[in-house]
Amino acid sequence: MEAAKKIDGMLTHAENVILVVDMENDWVLPDSPMRVAGAYETLPAIKKFLDFGRANDWAVIYIYRIHRPSGIDAELFRRHFFEEGKPFCIAGTKGAAIPDEIAPQPGDIKVTKQRFSAFFGTDLDIILRGLGAKNVYITGTQYPNCIRATAVDSMGLDYNTTVVTDCCSAATEEVAKANIYDIENMGIPCIPSTQIMK
Repeated sequence: MEAAKKIDGMLTHAENVILVVDMENDWVLPDSPMRVAGAYETLPAIKKFLDFGRANDWAVIYIYRIHRPSGIDAELFRRHFFEEGKPFCIAGTKGAAIPDEIAPQPGDIKVTKQRFSAFFGTDLDIILRGLGAKNVYITGTQYPNCIRATAVDSMGLDYNTTVVTDCCSAATEEVAKANIYDIENMGIPCIPSTQIMK
């Protein structure tokens, strides 16, 4: 295993990478109209996992969903929110920011996207290959959309992909369980962070 490397505090090699997918205030805060039930409750587990990763020179990559105020880059089925004056994840707004509990640290990497998968139309794969990444650990929200799509694309690109179950969320526990069942049957491990950190 090649050791992690840094230039000016920035990792340039890391075989292990944690993705933090869509943990933005618009999806997480309890008072947000777009909140995903359960996302806020995952903050303590995500923080512990990020602390563990950083302490072991794992790369941390934050995946932001970012849209233009007009919504022209949002999925068709979501454009009505913008047309009705209810935009979400607009660059520079509080809603697009990461909650303070798990805010990015110096040296963390940021990637923006407009669709479910963190790989679709982004430079995430180029970044992972530049790091020499082998193992990708997925955290964030929510299971049937961005977690699932990102996990499938990560596996398809031949990264050893793991969905970190206590660090992911869905609108209901039933939705989470159904998606974990499907993801596991695709050959992608779904395990809690406590098991990974042993």
